[in-house]
Amino acid sequence: MTNTTRKIIYYLILLPLLNACHQHEKTNLFSLGMNEPIDSLINFDDSVYIGVETAEYPYSLLLSVENAKNYRFGAQNLKNQRIYFLVKSEVLKTDSITRFGGAHIDMVTLRDGQMLKKMLTNYRADNEIYGVRIEMNSQILKENILKEIELKHGQGIKNPNTDNGLYWKVEDESKFIFYAPDYGRLIIINYRNNSEKCYWDNMNGFIDFGGCDKEAYFKELLKNSTKPEDVSNKPAITINKDWNFNDFKLGKTNENEFLRSKYSKDFESLKDLNSAEMIYQDRYHDIYFFFNDLENQSHNRLKGYSLGDFRKTKISFENGLKPGMTMEDAIKLFDRNIIKNYEGLSISDYIELVHPPYKITLQFGDSQLFSGMYVTQEN
Repeated sequence: MTNTTRKIIYYLILLPLLNACHQHEKTNLFSLGMNEPIDSLINFDDSVYIGVETAEYPYSLLLSVENAKNYRFGAQNLKNQRIYFLVKSEVLKTDSITRFGGAHIDMVTLRDGQMLKKMLTNYRADNEIYGVRIEMNSQILKENILKEIELKHGQGIKNPNTDNGLYWKVEDESKFIFYAPDYGRLIIINYRNNSEKCYWDNMNGFIDFGGCDKEAYFKELLKNSTKPEDVSNKPAITINKDWNFNDFKLGKTNENEFLRSKYSKDFESLKDLNSAEMIYQDRYHDIYFFFNDLENQSHNRLKGYSLGDFRKTKISFENGLKPGMTMEDAIKLFDRNIIKNYEGLSISDYIELVHPPYKITLQFGDSQLFSGMYVTQEN
């Protein structure tokens, strides 16, 4: 055997080992303390976004990784799943960010460390995470993740707010684990610098771990909100029988017409990357308009609007609705056939009306009083 042949054989033997050494070790999300520096967890070569996604969680800054190929949960591969790292942000402790009619997304591509630093400064956010939200988009992954958790922490406690949800309080790690298969999510947070007695999100509902002061908990989440009684220059709004907003007509008023109106001076614009919408927002009065996002503004039609808190406006309705009326009285105004969630009204804090091609959602507060609404164009 010649020296050349011998070198080739050695190289072929060593090649798999060399490749293994160069492969990136996947980050095990199950082993994190949920207090790691952000830049130690993300790879700017991945598809990473930073910003607000209210369907996931409205009160924290989120970093979204679209394809979590560089992450795992125990032995479970998370390729093709989406994950969100949660970061504390003082700016987002307000009710305004939730007033977009359901899910509002305002996220931008995170390019590099300089941009990360700038975004953290803008949002007055920490430079470390306190939690993670993991997408589970297959039944097999849901089952395997549950086995991983139960193997380490035993049986979970049934979440009374969902059909199949479970949760764990892991005291020696200062963690909450929320398994929400109905929504395809696993959520882990470090509660050391959060509440260890209360928890809420829109996929798990409200959970009292014992001794929770619910009022104080939500007061902290909303501590930067504008008090309705302190709002000035309340705009006059009339909602007609076709659910049009003053002179703005659903599906007809275009973006140019809105910009020429007297209302536009109080609004700022932003683009919703996921839904290809142009949003005009007046955070001070909790008013939001949704338009198509096309190059020609005259083609961008009004798709819907949101009113987060009637107390910040002077609003009237032509169909009999009144701000502050009870949910029971509001139900009487509509034929049950157009109430989409009629069967579930006894456990709901909203009424969902069918008005093709739009969906009208009337929102009722803790006292079941009419407090807000949003109109969205159904796909």
